[in-house]
Amino acid sequence: MPPLVQTLAWAMAPTWLMDRCARTLGEWFTLTFFPSGMQLVLVSDPEAVKTAFTASPEVAPSGAANSPVAPVMGPHSVIVLTGAEHLRQRKLLLPPFHGERMREYEDAIVEATRRDMAAWPVGKPMRLHERTRAITLEVILRAVFGVEAERMDRVREAVGTLLVPASTLLLMRLALRRPSLERPGGEFGQALDRLDAVLYEELERRRSREDLAERRDILSLLMQARDEDGQPMTDAELRDELVSLLLAGHETTATSVAWAIERLVRHPDKLERLVAEIDAHPDGGEEYMTAVVNETLRVRPVVPIVVRMLKGELQVGPYTLPAGTRLTPSIYLTNRNPRVYREPDEFRPERFLDSAPETFSWIPFGGGIRRCIGAAFAQLEMKLILRTVLSELQPTLPRGRRWRAGEGTRRRAITLVPAAGARVVWRRRGASV
Repeated sequence: MPPLVQTLAWAMAPTWLMDRCARTLGEWFTLTFFPSGMQLVLVSDPEAVKTAFTASPEVAPSGAANSPVAPVMGPHSVIVLTGAEHLRQRKLLLPPFHGERMREYEDAIVEATRRDMAAWPVGKPMRLHERTRAITLEVILRAVFGVEAERMDRVREAVGTLLVPASTLLLMRLALRRPSLERPGGEFGQALDRLDAVLYEELERRRSREDLAERRDILSLLMQARDEDGQPMTDAELRDELVSLLLAGHETTATSVAWAIERLVRHPDKLERLVAEIDAHPDGGEEYMTAVVNETLRVRPVVPIVVRMLKGELQVGPYTLPAGTRLTPSIYLTNRNPRVYREPDEFRPERFLDSAPETFSWIPFGGGIRRCIGAAFAQLEMKLILRTVLSELQPTLPRGRRWRAGEGTRRRAITLVPAAGARVVWRRRGASV
């Protein structure tokens, strides 16, 4: 394809483009974008993915600093940083997402889900994705700010503006220009300014609290964190990490929950088995639930790629890639590699019952030292939302043949979402159809 066609296809139909290239070219291919000439070397061979994720960060650092998310997240975000600075920020961020401390957010997840469910129309079609986004935004606000979430209406408004579908075109423009940390302008930039203003106000207000040391929300924990030299995070660092948590911490999980229901409602036997497990183990038996979550993340990953920007020559499989190459493990294609998964396009949670996902063949959260910090939190949140919803409501398909096969995928900024918003009709459990 001419680079212009590749660029348009990548913007409008990325899964179609990746599927077509994989069928005709295999596990290695290069995309070239117009007008910059920028290239991505996409790989879906698990061994190549392993090389990319385990290579020295001095040779293969993340390409996020050159990505369209960089001007939004900020230069101090753990998503953007590389090398020693990235490791420092990662160590500071890890404790709130570790072990039992993460479990402290379970009640907030269930409560937010039930509050939102109370307004769902029963017996009428609805776009589930809109509601899961509201739930997970409420959850991340409460996890980050604690009870202060009630004060966060301006944050909700600014985050909503940042993530409107029109931002897809903005991010594509940012992606195709020369890499820069320059903040975007226009309405998008204004929404970012509003979000920054309320975050800096909250930082100042939180420092004046006498109970800061006793608080367990993520913001308070980060404000008390110290690095190996005993230094706290600066306000600019806190701002960038908060923006990263607010944006990445709710949109991806909301989309995964919507995809899970979209898949389950089209596979009644899988849905029936999951509901039976929920009813039999209301307090947490989750063998099949875990398989459903893993399979959803495999077959419908929310983020399609990750990039490593080579700073030196790297041998990857049969190829010697030069410095400057954008080595790009395709999450979407790796998770569907037919050498690893039989009938990879099919939704089959059972494939994960006998064994855990293979490390470099199942990469919805990336891998290596840059694996998503919030992966365990996201999986916990998915399970609790699905359990809460399916214990009370039964999803069915809207009328009409167009909904039977499944919703296609469309791009929403850097994520892949259900094309029609995961349309579903809810009925009360036990009610006659």
